[in-house]
Amino acid sequence: MIRTLFTGLLLTMSAICYAGGQPADGELRIRMSDLESLSADFEQTVYAAEGDIVQQASGHMLAARPGRVRWNTDAPFEQLIVTNGKTLWLYDPDLEQVTIKPFDADLGKTPAVLFIGDLEALEDSYSVSLEEEGTSALFTLLPNKADSLYEKVTLRFEGLSPVTMALWDTLGQKTDIHFDNLQRNPPWTVDQFMFIPPEGVDIIGDE
Repeated sequence: MIRTLFTGLLLTMSAICYAGGQPADGELRIRMSDLESLSADFEQTVYAAEGDIVQQASGHMLAARPGRVRWNTDAPFEQLIVTNGKTLWLYDPDLEQVTIKPFDADLGKTPAVLFIGDLEALEDSYSVSLEEEGTSALFTLLPNKADSLYEKVTLRFEGLSPVTMALWDTLGQKTDIHFDNLQRNPPWTVDQFMFIPPEGVDIIGDE
């Protein structure tokens, strides 16, 4: 479950295309213009199409341009997902297994790259609308391609900080993510976006 959701768990660090109505792309650019890295704790709840809670998890994320993500989910669903923008490592401690594969930068299939991706390329992938109330701004992203993993993604800002995200997949499931202890442009090192598999674990894919 967590593995599948990673494709859409991180959001924005880029500008999106104009979708009519308010200039949503310009507003998002204002909030993202000086954002080069982002750190936050997260709480994630997955709902079935009928509304029942399927899973709850928490952890910590770190993202940095260009193309770097570290998504660490705490026990009892412990999992570490790391990418340096080229290679993706997915480590399951319980399974003693590491999956290694190229990072998929297809925006239509991997909304994660909205945090860390090419600003111009996003214009072909999403249409964006904006609702504002006081200091709160809700951006709604609708994919332009039929093969996207998600039917809709929303991102709420308070001022310049993203505070919540919601994703609706093609099976009707909804994922709510709340961010806390958020830091804009925290320091980071290249080593934080690399992963060396522990000795004795099974490795799937290319090392």
